[in-house]
Amino acid sequence: MLASLLAACAAGPSQSRASRAEARQAFVEWTDADYRYRVGAGDELSLNFLINPDMNARLVVGPDGRVVLPLAGPIKVSGLTAEELNATLTRSYSSVLRNPQVEALVTTYGSSQIYVGGEVRLPGVHQIKGDLNAAQAVMLAGGFQETARTGKVVVLRQRVGDRKLAMRVVDVADMINEADNSQNFPLLPGDLIFVPRSGIAEVDLFVAQYITGVLPFSRNFNVNRGDGVIN
Repeated sequence: MLASLLAACAAGPSQSRASRAEARQAFVEWTDADYRYRVGAGDELSLNFLINPDMNARLVVGPDGRVVLPLAGPIKVSGLTAEELNATLTRSYSSVLRNPQVEALVTTYGSSQIYVGGEVRLPGVHQIKGDLNAAQAVMLAGGFQETARTGKVVVLRQRVGDRKLAMRVVDVADMINEADNSQNFPLLPGDLIFVPRSGIAEVDLFVAQYITGVLPFSRNFNVNRGDGVIN
């Protein structure tokens, strides 16, 4: 199901209207909030107190999304952005400190990996460190296959609140040429990058599987897709 939806989302004008409508219903609109990292289980947090540095601590987010704060007790932090986390910490410590000035930083990500699939040379799970965009993720996965549709790279991200998939289609060539800086956004742990096949590759696969292997035709014949002839 996921593969068919990815194909529908990344397909060209020849894709059926029904398939494109199915894809639009399956994925929610990509928003600015989807660019921001949210705390998850296994993350290590560094708590820094400006006025009370003796309370500085390192905490690991548990499988239930909670941490146990010194003096303030357990609170749930998974799913929070950096700003939301700091606001939550300030509220929690306001009952035990007169002027709680505390800041938390994610020092280690519990799940620092992305998933790259489709027409790349090394599909699978890849570890990431620091900022990484879609073009760099493709390079991390060994680069494009010759059959890749480089202008329709799909980035999928699961939103924390409703756990729905947000989708963005990226033109890697534009990114490399800096033609569109809006596509140069950082990937986050857990993102899935999918590189679909080119239209020509789909035709070649069809020819190899359903024509060359069954009918007594030469591989050098012409195939007309309606938008031009492919040799």
